[in-house]
Amino acid sequence: MEIVINPGYELGSVLTVHALADAMTRGGDVLLMDADVLYDERVMSALVAGRDVDRLLIDREFEPGDEPVKVCLAAGVPVEFRKQVAADVRYDTIGESVGFFRFRAATASRLAAIVASYVDGGRSRLPHEEAIRDLLLERSAVFDVADVTGSPWIEIDFPGDIARAHNEVLPSMQPIGVTR
Repeated sequence: MEIVINPGYELGSVLTVHALADAMTRGGDVLLMDADVLYDERVMSALVAGRDVDRLLIDREFEPGDEPVKVCLAAGVPVEFRKQVAADVRYDTIGESVGFFRFRAATASRLAAIVASYVDGGRSRLPHEEAIRDLLLERSAVFDVADVTGSPWIEIDFPGDIARAHNEVLPSMQPIGVTR
């Protein structure tokens, strides 16, 4: 395991992913995970299941609004990945991104190149989700979409999220190694 510290973390999440570029291009699978998510073991199991796959996680039961990053799918293929979905996007499934991704080596390298182009092009203050969106929409990799609807998890962004994590999510989590 390697710890990479981004001294410019306050300047945007694109810079955080950019700080990881060296590690992302060495080969092997890369897990990119938002750090503000409390999650059950079943979420991680869905992320790492199988071999040789690019994967993102969705939860179809989410509160609509401007905060969740939505993943729109048409016949299982991601067609949009943003907080605000344009009215002309056609999809048959929508869910909230958990913020966890698994990239094969080639896909991780491609994401690192996209992020580098953001930094070089003066777009380093954008959220990393925009670079992931570009990766998804260019279709250079086929993404498996794992549906974790019903698995306990929460992104902790606001004070109310802490209370919800304590009162709702933690009590519904299963102990590690225990199946229900």
